[in-house]
Amino acid sequence: MKKYKYLTAGLAAAFMLTFSSCDEFLDVNVNPNSPTAAPIQQVLTSATVNTGFRNGSDLHRFTSLVMQQFSGQAGPTIQTREYQRYLIQPSDLNNLYNAFFAVALPDLEYVINNSQGSPHYTGIAKIMKGYTYSQTVDVWGDVPFTEALQGTQNTTPALDDDANVYKEVLRLIDEGTTDIKAATSVLSPGNNETIYRGDRLKWEKFANSLKLRLFLRYSESDPAFAKAQMDALIASGAPFMSSNADNFQMTFVDATASQNPIHQFEVSRLNYTFANKYLVDLMNSKADPRRSTYFTDFPFGSGQYVGAAAGDAESTSYSRMHTYLRGPLKTALVPDAQGRVPANAANNGAYTGDAPIRMFTFAEYNFIRAEHALRFSNDVATATTFFQAGINASMAAANVPAAQQLAYVTANGTLTGSTAEMLRQIITEKYIANYGVALEPWNDWRRTGYPAITPVPTSIAATDYIPRSLYYPEAETNTNPNIKQKPDMKVRIFWDTRQ
Repeated sequence: MKKYKYLTAGLAAAFMLTFSSCDEFLDVNVNPNSPTAAPIQQVLTSATVNTGFRNGSDLHRFTSLVMQQFSGQAGPTIQTREYQRYLIQPSDLNNLYNAFFAVALPDLEYVINNSQGSPHYTGIAKIMKGYTYSQTVDVWGDVPFTEALQGTQNTTPALDDDANVYKEVLRLIDEGTTDIKAATSVLSPGNNETIYRGDRLKWEKFANSLKLRLFLRYSESDPAFAKAQMDALIASGAPFMSSNADNFQMTFVDATASQNPIHQFEVSRLNYTFANKYLVDLMNSKADPRRSTYFTDFPFGSGQYVGAAAGDAESTSYSRMHTYLRGPLKTALVPDAQGRVPANAANNGAYTGDAPIRMFTFAEYNFIRAEHALRFSNDVATATTFFQAGINASMAAANVPAAQQLAYVTANGTLTGSTAEMLRQIITEKYIANYGVALEPWNDWRRTGYPAITPVPTSIAATDYIPRSLYYPEAETNTNPNIKQKPDMKVRIFWDTRQ
């Protein structure tokens, strides 16, 4: 954790609200330019906004490149090409670690500690703290928890065992779920909470669905625990996500610096990322109708899609990310003479940039339920129902017409073969649906081995293995003696026991 406590820029104006009387404002012993408190309403805004940005920035790039949804281009030494070949160095992780431990988690801890009498705020902050900590474990494994978030009182927090942190995560989600259902609350979030706009039922649905996601992590390391916990939660009658309207996602707007970070990176880093050959070829093999919103076609107007692979020569003759990740078109794209869509000001400005950053979708919830039914009950009929629901939810989010949805599900929506083969079908469709969702495709691959991606060729790879976790950031290992660097990225998270 950093040696200082960040106060996010978006809170600056809110600080003046803390000076509620003339006497306080004029007190010469109080510096009005150095406030010590901020309204929890605005701190929660900061936390939800930061969550959206984090999930569309480094966290997404690292994991989507490793999992062959994106491909790095633009030439040697460019970061996306390096990440794609598994050259992810400790210094590359500084910003991501800070986004968790110097921004989001301190904000959430502040809300929890300053929302007495307002359990609706406390509850959302606890659910988000649990979600955020689960991501830190899934990236690094052991992370500071017990001694973390203490500011200057402890600038060198020790690492906690990752399995124990997950237990704390589940406790936080349970406590938060209880809090948001409180009958009375002095303050309740509204539009200042930028994910569900204060809709506490949607927060409850998300919390329960998130617990299913986390319980499923134990499918290989402790399947009896995973089955018992998932069975009990489903049988409890607790509400879960029930439509795409329940998606845990951050909405952005078409305005400078307010567009989604995936789009902003595409604008600021021309030709750094293209659609990956593995994902594109997988979808081509099924004539997947989501391609028309996931990717631009190449050549433009051909209805054909071409992905780039690690080791390909530097080129722009590939499909690019399209409206699903960047938002609708305001004006038509303009190809060049070779049928490419140049990443120029005109084409980048053609997109609104207001596509949401999706972090947990109704489609994923259905795939989780499909895997649960298959893996723990051998109930293929129920698994198939959820499997098809997951495909349809993803198709609807990608604006696929109903007739094309039906045709795709008819051709690809029946689970067949052995249990392992049916699991492969579920996770592969989940991988396609989770295009743009940070971290989860990597989590599924580490847990199940699906989708069956092929490692980057050893002739160009920086390692002879696909990473199982990331290094600790250089800034932390250099300043905190309690954080020792890993020997390599083969170090596994506690739930990653697949051979």
